[in-house]
Amino acid sequence: MCQPLFDGIREVEERIEQAPHVLLCLDYDGTLTHYAATPLAAHLSPQMERVLLALAEHEDVSLAIISGRDRADLQGRVGIPGLIYAGNHGMDISGPGYLFVEHTAAMNAGAMQELADRLNEKLAAIPGALVENKGLTISVHFRLVAHDAVDDVRRVVEQCVANAANPFVVTKGHLVFDIRPKVRWNKGSAVGWIKKKHAHVDALAIYIGDDVTDEDAFTAMTDGITVRVGTNPETAARYQLAGPAEVRKFLEWLDEVLRRRAMHVATAAYA
Repeated sequence: MCQPLFDGIREVEERIEQAPHVLLCLDYDGTLTHYAATPLAAHLSPQMERVLLALAEHEDVSLAIISGRDRADLQGRVGIPGLIYAGNHGMDISGPGYLFVEHTAAMNAGAMQELADRLNEKLAAIPGALVENKGLTISVHFRLVAHDAVDDVRRVVEQCVANAANPFVVTKGHLVFDIRPKVRWNKGSAVGWIKKKHAHVDALAIYIGDDVTDEDAFTAMTDGITVRVGTNPETAARYQLAGPAEVRKFLEWLDEVLRRRAMHVATAAYA
């Protein structure tokens, strides 16, 4: 059963204290930032940027930003070197010295472009509808669409996907329809791949996200700390945070815990 994270913070602290390494995975929109009127307008606050920089300094922490955004866009918005960036719902991953792109999704890039062109054509008559082609996936944003026209957007998306030559999957996020190739890869797969790539198979994975696609990670991470951002009670996550402000509060707390642990280790080494 999902409970407020700070209600279970002592248990979380004990697990962090015992972990040889922490893999901290964070979604971007709705988790590190508030949702904005357009994808271009969602920026990290100075306070959130500071705490991410602080966490990135810890040697026993691997920090991964996992998002539905295009990886290059995600990396440019966070801008912290040495982090792991996973875009397109975990299908495009970069880290120190490596780059991974899910093979089947890459093979569907041409069909994805054709679908994006068709969606742009069909949705041109609906004011506010925005088609964002991210190479491996497509997002159809309707946050600026009139309420009585949202069903029209949904029908167009469903019709275009149904008529596409390649199989695609549609999921509804926060004022967006996400279209992905039908592949056996998701954010949970990405977390497992990252753990193996960094040779920290025994790391404690902490995953914080607000999107429906984050549920794949929550379901896969049976031994991790999973946190759903928002008030949706239907989640596989064990814990819940209300929004980005509470996420920042937890990250600041985590930084303090890690600093105390590092100081204790250093003191013990010189004793």
